[in-house]
Amino acid sequence: MTHLISRLSLAAMLTLPIATCAWGGVGINPLYSTVPRHARVVGSQAGVPDRAAGRFTIIIRDLANNARSGVKVVLDFSDVPDVVLCSDQADVDLVTNCNAHCVCKLTDAQGQVTFTLLGSSTGMHDVPSQGPVMYANGLSFGPIAVSTFDLDGAGGVGANDLSIWLADFGSGEPHPRSDYDGSDTVGAGDLSEWLAVFGAGTSAESCAAVRP
Repeated sequence: MTHLISRLSLAAMLTLPIATCAWGGVGINPLYSTVPRHARVVGSQAGVPDRAAGRFTIIIRDLANNARSGVKVVLDFSDVPDVVLCSDQADVDLVTNCNAHCVCKLTDAQGQVTFTLLGSSTGMHDVPSQGPVMYANGLSFGPIAVSTFDLDGAGGVGANDLSIWLADFGSGEPHPRSDYDGSDTVGAGDLSEWLAVFGAGTSAESCAAVRP
């Protein structure tokens, strides 16, 4: 029953504008919290998310360096036009708000929340985006760079994605979507990461449906 109430509360909170949650940011300390500067959006195989390639954890702490449980962690993709998320994230603890272009989870007793984001890129060669903005109870932690192995959103990770990656590499632009090693450049290390995910076959499926 407690888990059900938490899920209903989380769903209700996510329907509110992000700005209305600012009250809860009091006491949260970004300096003591643990947030990755780079995350990787992945595919799935037989409906199972590619956690080996995409799993990442955020830890929220307060001003006394104590873990904060029950914190609403939001990843807002509304200003990330070249990345789309699957409507079904295959995570019972995650809520997707398609209209707001964000996903949300609550931290556990250790102040931790873990994501494996399912999605792809649009395949369009737009200006590189800064990545989703992370909020903890409405307090902005700024953007997190995001890369995607499935660059065209079709057929999982495959040959056409490699073609798009090569175009990103050749453009000389530091496209975050093709920067899998988080080095802020697109180069040989990223190609090695992409080939490893392709070879593993654990991101062989694209989204059945994406957020609008």
